[in-house]
Amino acid sequence: MGRGRQLTVLSLSHFVNDLYGSVLPPLYPLLAGIYSLTYASAGLYTAAYLFSSALLQPLFGYVFDRYRWGFMLPLSLVLGAAGIGAVGFVTGFEASLLCVAVAGTGSAIFHPVASAYSSYSSERRGLLFSMFMIAGRIGAAVAPFLALSVTGEWGLYGLAVFAIPALLILYFTIRIGEYEGARPNGASLEGGGRETVSLARGRVLILTALVGLTGIGAQIAAMGVVSFISFLAVAKGLGQGFGGLLLTVHFVGAIVGVPLTSYLSDLKGRYVVSIFLLGVASLLLMPLPLLDPGGMILASAVMGACFISLHTLLILIMHEIMPGHKGLATSVIYGVALGGGGLLTPLVGYMIDVGGFTTGYTVLSIIGLLSLMPLAAVWRLKGRA
Repeated sequence: MGRGRQLTVLSLSHFVNDLYGSVLPPLYPLLAGIYSLTYASAGLYTAAYLFSSALLQPLFGYVFDRYRWGFMLPLSLVLGAAGIGAVGFVTGFEASLLCVAVAGTGSAIFHPVASAYSSYSSERRGLLFSMFMIAGRIGAAVAPFLALSVTGEWGLYGLAVFAIPALLILYFTIRIGEYEGARPNGASLEGGGRETVSLARGRVLILTALVGLTGIGAQIAAMGVVSFISFLAVAKGLGQGFGGLLLTVHFVGAIVGVPLTSYLSDLKGRYVVSIFLLGVASLLLMPLPLLDPGGMILASAVMGACFISLHTLLILIMHEIMPGHKGLATSVIYGVALGGGGLLTPLVGYMIDVGGFTTGYTVLSIIGLLSLMPLAAVWRLKGRA
């Protein structure tokens, strides 16, 4: 299996994984109606999905770096399909949260493995990695439309349909594991050796902690869009369908933004592009509840381009800080940072319950702007190294 075919399979698997990760947010109003949930309680779905990722992903990243088990990639998709599909068949809010946690565990396994496989050592690393990342964004973009369509036709039972994509790609992910089993840690060099770690361990720990802080703050801000923009649309009288549209354009914005900003980061540097993206996205959060429908669509698309492109660049920054441990490095962003930030989603929902959407999005905007400081410190320290 050549690198081109490998990247194609990995990209398709990322499409499937992120499809599962974005199925439920447009259905939160429906689930809230079924189980009589507040905004804070509905936020527990996001927390349950991300909690399993945050808690388990560093472990899976470490295991992958050490043992490189080929079955981890297909197993991740099976868990994602089973967890999302079962939501439509269980009875009770707690049981549905457990299903979501199972799907999150699949994502916790997927991201360290697939990201390490896809991060090739190259002067065009950002552009190449963005091809893998953009496939996930496409999956996330079509998920709201598909979720609303199948549940509109068959109710929550229609979520069983989402097992089909995992079944179609499963064989090829098994082949990926066989191909990669004897190769170095994901981004192999042409000679087959590992990339070397050039930074002292103490400096690596400091840089990792600072990048993680930026990721946590950025994710708290980003969850204000992904988890609550559907509720905002309903509260403004625009309807659940318009909320699904806002989520779709959010991820469509990422489809455009991820390859463009990744290419720019190859040319201009990862840090300067990352700081710009986080600043723009954070500033757009504050006026979001006050915008008209057209403005909301545009803002959602731009924030999708910025926030999700930032995730991609933070992963690449961590791969360059920890080049010999890409599985663990990926889990710092996807697991600890994005998962840890996502765990606070119920608090964001509570803040909206108490203060309203205008207050909630203003606070999220401030959190995003404060998250610029740790990343700026990393840029300074890395430059000295």
